Order: sequence, then structure tokens, then C-alpha cells
Amino acid sequence: MKQYNIDILAISKTRWKGVDQETLHHGYVLLYSREDNHHRAAPTNEADDDVKDSFYETLQAVTKDIPKHDVLCVVGDLNAKVGADRKYCPEILGLHGLGQINENGALLVDFTLSNDLVVGGTLFEHKNVHKYTWTSPDGSTRNHIDHFLITRRWRTSLLDARGYRGADAQWDHMLMIAHIQIKLRAQKKTQQDLKKLYDTDKLQD
Repeated sequence: MKQYNIDILAISKTRWKGVDQETLHHGYVLLYSREDNHHRAAPTNEADDDVKDSFYETLQAVTKDIPKHDVLCVVGDLNAKVGADRKYCPEILGLHGLGQINENGALLVDFTLSNDLVVGGTLFEHKNVHKYTWTSPDGSTRNHIDHFLITRRWRTSLLDARGYRGADAQWDHMLMIAHIQIKLRAQKKTQQDLKKLYDTDKLQD
């Protein structure tokens, strides 16, 4: 994390059970959560429709309770190819996707539309070598199946999103990094707040 200047890191395909947190070296805090004892993940494109529907129903159940004004980011290995054809859904896709959309990609696009998100990895121009996030074991196939989604309202806060081949992740996926810069407006103090701060009631005596 220090090498790539990462503040928040999302890890897919972990094996921790339960709900807990641990403080690691360098002061990083690891949060993990699993409701059952099964090592479940995003279904592959070849999975049964029932499995795919169940996954997105669960994902939707998690996101629906997040306040609309919050910055919502959905990140991870989603096993979905959204493709390079922006005409499919210009509201949420940029000009710089990779490959052809597949069935999982269509499901991801539907979820993204329903929650007013954009697919960050398609928004920025990069060489193809920095777009793909997964390589098959024999090295013959490369796809962009790990994604960073962000609320469309906060689209301008996303400065970049791309894959990094140099990171030693010890698996067949590449590290994907998104750069976000969020400017929050300061809350204006009301007269009531100032009264509490300076205790102006004492001026009456």
C-alpha cells in the first residue's frame, strides 16, 4: 500500500470468517465481514442464472440503505465484461472500455444504472495493457473484469482508474487503482451555533 500510495484497499477472494477488524503494521486497519461459512464470490459468466440473480439481489440489498448524498463506491472482482461499445449505455460507460460485453457485464450495467453509478475503468484513456485486470493461467486471455463504480454525482471527483501490472498480488488479477479527490463544502454556522460557541447570553448581564 505504501509503494502505490494507497489509502483504502479492497481485497477480493479473502478467506477470513465472521465479522471483525484487526490493526496491522504501519497502522493499517483491516475490516472483514462474512455472514456464513461459505467462500462465496461474484459468480462467473458460466454460472447459473439463479446464482447470478442471488448475487445482485444481495448487492442491491446492501446498497439500497446508503443515503443518496453519500459517495457510494462499489469495487472488486465482479467477473463482468462491460465492453468497449459505449452505445450500449452511454449514461454510465465511458469511451475507453475493453473487449465485448458479456452476460455478467449486462447484469452489472443494469445494477449500475439502477443505482446511478458510473463504471470508472471505462472513463479514462489508457493503453490496453493498463485496462485489463485479469490474465488466464496460460496467458492467452486478458479481460477487464475487476471494476470501480462510483456515484454519478461524484463523477468529477474520480481523477483516474487503471490497472497496474507491477504489483505482486500473488494471483491472476492485477491491482486496479482509482484516484479520488473529494471537496466537501464547509457547513455554515448558524446564529444558534455562534450563540453556543461564544455564550452571548452573558452579554445581557
